[in-house]
Amino acid sequence: MQPATAPVETQKQGSAQLVSTQIGNNIGIATISKPPVNSLSSDVCDALLKSFDEFERANVRVVVIRANPNAKIWSAGHDIREIPLDGHDAVTWTTGFERVLHRVRSCTVPVITMLHSSVWGAACDLAVTCDLAIGTPNTTFAITPVKLGISYNTAGMSHFLGVLPLHIVKEMVFTGNPLSAEDALRFGLLNRLVSPEKLEATTMEIAATIASRAPLAVSVVKAELGSLSRGAPMSADEFEFIQAARRAAFQSDDLKEGVKSFFEKRPPVFHGN
Repeated sequence: MQPATAPVETQKQGSAQLVSTQIGNNIGIATISKPPVNSLSSDVCDALLKSFDEFERANVRVVVIRANPNAKIWSAGHDIREIPLDGHDAVTWTTGFERVLHRVRSCTVPVITMLHSSVWGAACDLAVTCDLAIGTPNTTFAITPVKLGISYNTAGMSHFLGVLPLHIVKEMVFTGNPLSAEDALRFGLLNRLVSPEKLEATTMEIAATIASRAPLAVSVVKAELGSLSRGAPMSADEFEFIQAARRAAFQSDDLKEGVKSFFEKRPPVFHGN
C-alpha cells in the first residue's frame, strides 16, 4: 500500500514524528507511526492533539486518522508500560488518550478513520469514536482489557454501545476475542469494507465529498447527531457504584498478574482478587 495519494496542496511534517500530518483540499490527514504496534502512548496522544490544533488553524473540513500502512497492526491500543500498578485508574478523564477522544467528539468537522489492519483495546475506542470508519478484510477489532484485568471506563463502554448492538459488545468485552471485518460491516462499525488496494482511494473519495459540502451545515448535523446519540444520562447512584467497582479492579492482584503475564508472554492466571 502506498502513502496517501489524495490531491494535497501542501504537506507539512507534524512537530512530533510519531504523528505526521498532511493538509490539502480542505482535508487534514494524521498518520500514526510508532513501531512496532503503534501503541496509543501518552506521547502519541500528545502528538495527535497537536495535529488537531494544526488542522483547526488550517480550517480543514474533514480529518482522516490513519496509521503507517506498513505496520502489521493499526494500533495495539494503550501502551501497557503506562498502566499504573498502584491501584490508580489508568483511564481517567484527563489522560492523554481520553483527551484525544474528547477532541474527536468535539471536533466541529467529521473525523474518518482509515483502518488497514487489526485494531486492539483502546484503539477500538478511538475507531468507534470517529464519525466514519473504512476498513479492509484485514481489519479486526478486539476489546482486550479483560485479558489484563483492566476495568474499562464507563465513557468507553458508551462509545461502543453507540455503534454496536448490546450483545455483540458484551461478547467482545467478556471474551476479548476479535470481531471480523465482515461482522464489523454487518453490525455497522465499518461504513465501508474494501480491498486493501482500494482503501486509500475510497477513504479519500468520501473525505473529498464531505469537504465539498456546506461546512456550517455539516458541523451542525455532527453536533446534533452527537447530542441525540448520547441517550439518557446515567444516575448518580449508578455512576458511583460503577466507579467503586472500577477502583477495586485497579487495586486488585489480578491487574498486576495481567500486566506481568503480558510481558512474560504467558496466559494470565486470575483469582478474582
